Amino acid sequence: ASLIKVIFLAASGFFLFVCMDSTAKYLGSVMPVTQAVWGRFFFHFIAICIYFVIFKPKLNLKKNFKIQIIRSVLMVTATLFMFNALQRFDLVDIYVVFFSAPLIVSLLSAYFLKDILSFKGVVLMLLSFGSIIYSLGPSMKILSLELIFPIVPPLCWALYQFFTKLISSNNEPFTAVFYTSILGALIFTIYISFNWVPIENYFYWIGLILIGIFGFLSHILIIYAIQLSNLSFVTNFQYSQLVWSTVINFLIFGIPIDLSKFIGVIAIIVFGILFIRAEGM
Repeated sequence: ASLIKVIFLAASGFFLFVCMDSTAKYLGSVMPVTQAVWGRFFFHFIAICIYFVIFKPKLNLKKNFKIQIIRSVLMVTATLFMFNALQRFDLVDIYVVFFSAPLIVSLLSAYFLKDILSFKGVVLMLLSFGSIIYSLGPSMKILSLELIFPIVPPLCWALYQFFTKLISSNNEPFTAVFYTSILGALIFTIYISFNWVPIENYFYWIGLILIGIFGFLSHILIIYAIQLSNLSFVTNFQYSQLVWSTVINFLIFGIPIDLSKFIGVIAIIVFGILFIRAEGM
């Protein structure tokens, strides 16, 4: 029963991440991207305040304060670039690039924390990277300066995970969620107060509220899954985002998946999970 619960929580959490990005992709086409990012953090902050009032989880805001701020800045930066990337690239391609993050984390850990990769891990890392390149094929604008937008999120996410390893003894995941939501809400509320574009369609307001709720719920579900199991097991389910994004890309945005991309996505999932298991990430 507990295993089924963990699987449900983890799969649902990563599914909601894709729902958030898909909604952001739509909203970015009808309003400035910065307003979509504002909605992501502002309504996330509102949701987490309601959650804290009701459930009163323990929160130590002083512990590892500097690292928590760094992690929050990384997450806010990743979101800003991700939402911009969604307006320029295919949803599936963005997620394919994003899954270079586990490889970057391993390289950072090997260099700074002296976590030596096994031979099997090195082989799987190379196979994962090769699968990413193969899956992207000619569909990405390889020589475009716009490539900076999908590249920055996995770099920020990798650094976020790296700093998480530094404070792995701090078993207070709600603290990171709180700092990220309040920092993002504060920065983008100040910014859009000087650059606000009126939103006349109330349907778009529903979308802004939803991306905040999707972001909040995805974090909460994954936190509970990790508390019931372990990070390594839950991390395996992040690759389900490739499946969800492929389905949503076809059903919502009408973009079919070709055979080479399908093979590449399957390879990324298989080699990625084997890599996580081999290196105990």
